[in-house]
Amino acid sequence: MTQPNEVASLDYELIETDERLKSLTGQLKNASIVALDTEADSFHHYRPQVCLIQVTLEGKTFIVDPLADISLTGFLKELSHKELIIHDAGYDLRMLKASFGFKPKNGVFDTMLAAALSGLPNVGLSALLERVLDMKVAKHNQRADWSKRPLTGHLLQYAAEDTIFLAQIREYLEAKLQKLGRMDWHAESCRQAIAAADIDKEPTDPENEWRIKGTGTLSLQVMGFVRELWYWREAIAKKTNIAPFMICRNADIIKLADWASRKKNTIDSTRHFPVRCHSSNQQTLLATLQTAQELPKEKWPGPRKSDRSKRLSKTIRNTVNDLKTECEKIADEVGLDMQWVASRAALTRVVLDNATTTEQIQKKKILMNWQANLLLPAIQKVLTD
Repeated sequence: MTQPNEVASLDYELIETDERLKSLTGQLKNASIVALDTEADSFHHYRPQVCLIQVTLEGKTFIVDPLADISLTGFLKELSHKELIIHDAGYDLRMLKASFGFKPKNGVFDTMLAAALSGLPNVGLSALLERVLDMKVAKHNQRADWSKRPLTGHLLQYAAEDTIFLAQIREYLEAKLQKLGRMDWHAESCRQAIAAADIDKEPTDPENEWRIKGTGTLSLQVMGFVRELWYWREAIAKKTNIAPFMICRNADIIKLADWASRKKNTIDSTRHFPVRCHSSNQQTLLATLQTAQELPKEKWPGPRKSDRSKRLSKTIRNTVNDLKTECEKIADEVGLDMQWVASRAALTRVVLDNATTTEQIQKKKILMNWQANLLLPAIQKVLTD
């Protein structure tokens, strides 16, 4: 068996000046299709930002540095009018919108969605490079701090890999979709990905935002410590623009809360914290623990409130299970993973709304048209029998 080829050194141009960016924008005017990717620093910072924009057009790859002293307005305006090839477009489009207000106006071909709707078992970019081009790429820099400058040549090579081969991958996947008659499925899925990226985040819920994993079984007193510690960490993260987990991990917050709640005397020393804490944060941590220790019982948080109106009856749950089973049979027949066909949440809405026609499903915007048409026999079998 032959081994996949290692990716050779790639040619790219780093754009860090207005002059070079103006030249790239001029080249964009003559291009109709552009492969696009971004690198962001969301792993390291509280407020993520786009740190690199990679584009490949007409066989040339460019890496634009948004953190350089350049104006991106003309470039992004021109880019928005191109048809874009993106792998997993949702993330990149959300980041571009959040950082620059960018919205694509001429459609997107999402290679991840194309791979999924083609029935491929692995839709990651590395897997596609190996399958389509027999190239082995080690994607091990996802957690690099892309905001650091200067960037190493190794990281820039890594960034270039994400767009330089996308046109070839698209050609391969487009042929598979056409053969399967699923081009319309893919086009609709891409439109939904664009629309979803344009939806603003829902406002946070102060009653529940601090309830990290593991708090459900804690006493109300310990939860009081967790709440105060969570807001302590949040304040530092906002002020310093550091990812919260780098200040104190969730597991350490719970460990601190449990430790502090057992203290019978006033917490008055930073020398014996059961978790590591940066020296610059020790005084505020001590003050936070003291505040939590002094909370009267009536100020302790209560258990998470559940909306009884949203609780599903046993009959509804059983119906959803039956529908899911029937839909899974259809997914198997067309060679797709169920996650791409319909989520359990969507099937639950179908049951609750008793949506038994494509018109009803479309009106409620529960499923995409291709999903509704595909699953309608299962829906009608379960809900009308």
